[in-house]
Amino acid sequence: MLTSLTIRHIALIDEIEIQFAPGMTTLTGETGAGKSILIDAIGLVQGERANTQLIRSGFDEAEVIAVFQVTPNSSVAEFLEEQELLDDELIIRRTLNREGRGKIWINGRPCPAATLKTLGGLLIDVHGQHHNQKLLEKRYQRLLLDSFAGLTGPTQKLAQLSRELRQNEHKLEEIRNAEQNREDRRALLAFQLEEIDQIDPQPDEFNQSHQLLSRHAQQALARIAGLDDALLPLIEALETAQIQISETADTLRERLDSVEDDPEQLERVQARLEQLHQLARKHRIPPEQLDDRIAELREEAARLDHAQADSAALEARIQAQMAEYDRLAAEISVKRKAAAAKLAAAVTDAIRQLGMPHGQIEIPITPVTDRAVRGEQGVDDVVFLISANRGQPPQPLDQIASGGELARVSLAFKTLTAAFDPVETFIFDEVDTGIGGAIAEIVGRHLRSLGQTRQVFCVTHLPQVAAQGQHQIQVQKHHLESGTVTEIVPLNYAARIDEIARMIGGIDITAQTRATAQEMLARN
Repeated sequence: MLTSLTIRHIALIDEIEIQFAPGMTTLTGETGAGKSILIDAIGLVQGERANTQLIRSGFDEAEVIAVFQVTPNSSVAEFLEEQELLDDELIIRRTLNREGRGKIWINGRPCPAATLKTLGGLLIDVHGQHHNQKLLEKRYQRLLLDSFAGLTGPTQKLAQLSRELRQNEHKLEEIRNAEQNREDRRALLAFQLEEIDQIDPQPDEFNQSHQLLSRHAQQALARIAGLDDALLPLIEALETAQIQISETADTLRERLDSVEDDPEQLERVQARLEQLHQLARKHRIPPEQLDDRIAELREEAARLDHAQADSAALEARIQAQMAEYDRLAAEISVKRKAAAAKLAAAVTDAIRQLGMPHGQIEIPITPVTDRAVRGEQGVDDVVFLISANRGQPPQPLDQIASGGELARVSLAFKTLTAAFDPVETFIFDEVDTGIGGAIAEIVGRHLRSLGQTRQVFCVTHLPQVAAQGQHQIQVQKHHLESGTVTEIVPLNYAARIDEIARMIGGIDITAQTRATAQEMLARN
């Protein structure tokens, strides 16, 4: 909910700060007073494209600050949490200068325009002749119908199932594409492992063989020392170096006493070491890493052996998901069709009360073009159609020529589906265009009804609508020596009587028009 708005140097506004309350607020004022300026300012904090012509003459920069109350666990709160922007309240600040280098802050952190655009769509829904409306979007129409039908949970499950199905189909395609490469790799591994099995290297065999050769070398050095005492210092130096290199001197000395001189064993060990060296060179690793490499090869071979089984399991899972998708989509389709008829009838009744006596709403449900796609929306194509006049064939909402008619259709849908819409603030700009009298009062009642669960702003020229609001704001234009200034003034009860009387009777407000205005307010 929008709680306050600060505007500086926008159009005819010098600087204002205004507080807002829940419920329905009407915005009134003489034609040309600048009611659209407030809508433009709100559009800036919604992420609409900035126009430097909005900057007040004589200033180089303009600024708008909006403060919102965020409902816990709402779509707004979830989005802010995803963006790491969630706080006790939401403060959006936007500046623009004549060079077009505006800036945006959300809760004190600079943010791109795209982030604000997404957030703005969750915060405020603007309805008017010159504003894009969600109701024209087919996706939003489907969401409204699904909400009305109580299908939010099932459709979310269907969308998740569709995403998982696409992921698994992609995985299966990758597996199949890699099948030939996998067969080639399996053949290579089989050859390598057969060669390894023939050599049959034992765990830690390379190090143990090196230790055995070292012991033979120690014995040979000892025999040489016994023949020539002059060689003793050199032998001792070699022994010291050997100890330092191997870093296993204690182990070597413990085993020296048990060594027996066996030339045949020495030859076998040397031959074995050569085999291990050759095997290590083939795999381009040090001999000391042979144990780890052999383990890796055996693990990879096992994985490849299981790959075919994994592929079959994935295919079975995909078939099960397809069956579940088809079952759930068919169930949703049946409920959509039933709800579409009820919603169309209810909205038709509402727009006829709102000054479209021959209006007719239809919500046809048709199969999607390619059912095999199994998309997130299900197997149905949903579109809202309207016939505004007798004899006119139903057409999509975005083909309606009259902005006033579109605003009233939007109002009818919003009144009937407000409980399901995550947006908490609605702005209706000139929703009463082309109507008056009793119909205007009915429009006001619909807006007031919507205001029971949502925050509603309505720009209106009709006293019947203005009187329905719980709150009223007057847009005033003042001509000063320094220039023209627009002010936005909250009205108390007495001021509301005067303003509604002005809307009824024009410039000369009589006691009778004031009494009529007071009576209109009293009825609400």
